Amino acid sequence: MKKIAIVGGGVAGLSAAIYALRSGAEVTIFEQFGLGGLASTIDKIENFPSYASVEGWKLCSDMAAQAKALGLKTVRQRVLSLERSDGGFAVVTDKARYDFPAVVVATGTSHNKLGIEGDYVGHGVSYCATCDGAFFRGKPVAVAGGGRTAVSEATYLADICSEVYVVTPQPNFSAEDKAVQALLAHSNVTPLFNTALYEIFGDGEVEAVGLFENGQSRRLTVSALFVATGAAPVTDFVRVEGVKTNRGYLVVDGRCETSVKGLFAAGDVTDGSLKQIVTACADGAKAGSFAAAFSATVK
Repeated sequence: MKKIAIVGGGVAGLSAAIYALRSGAEVTIFEQFGLGGLASTIDKIENFPSYASVEGWKLCSDMAAQAKALGLKTVRQRVLSLERSDGGFAVVTDKARYDFPAVVVATGTSHNKLGIEGDYVGHGVSYCATCDGAFFRGKPVAVAGGGRTAVSEATYLADICSEVYVVTPQPNFSAEDKAVQALLAHSNVTPLFNTALYEIFGDGEVEAVGLFENGQSRRLTVSALFVATGAAPVTDFVRVEGVKTNRGYLVVDGRCETSVKGLFAAGDVTDGSLKQIVTACADGAKAGSFAAAFSATVK
């Protein structure tokens, strides 16, 4: 019997489960907080093929129902470590140890937070310009951050928003010169250096942000705040040598397999350049299919 584990129950993990289950594998997902992941918290998704617009919870609920109908097993426990074992891999949780010949890691990333987002996440606060920028077309927005991610996000938003304010406590951008030049070529972009964000204002939706600059505070009217201060892959629990970059992302090949046979990864946790729901699903399809095939070869 083919047998695989999937660590992480977001869209990448669910896609991996669906494809592995349809390949005849016995699949167990480890997800502490319930199926769906970050995608389930998105108010509207408008760039997923076949849907003009779909609520995140609806898309994830349908995927979870599909996987469960195929026989998915779920374990609601926190994974403490993933290690190599004689039989393949050991998934160690806060309650037990489980052994599998093949594992798919689909734990995604954790966004760096400002600490002021509160209940505005999904109501004007976003961590992804390509996901949510279109909701604020023709409106003024702010981007928090001054690095590569912030410059890229702000450049994307400059083409669709009326004004883009890039707020950073640093005296300059820390992105590559060419990227910065491309951003500043837009007349509707205003960098706010040496400036800190301290509060968000609005009645249920973002209406303004509080800035502290030059020893004084002021309000800046915007319709959205895009937090682009970076993200970190959730891979601390992976105790397998030689599969991570120096930033902690898992390196995979075209089959979504790491350099260690039987260990696969899918979605934002990998070193892929595009972090989108559709690419996470595609990764999951490959990882689930090839993990199932690999597990069938293990005796």
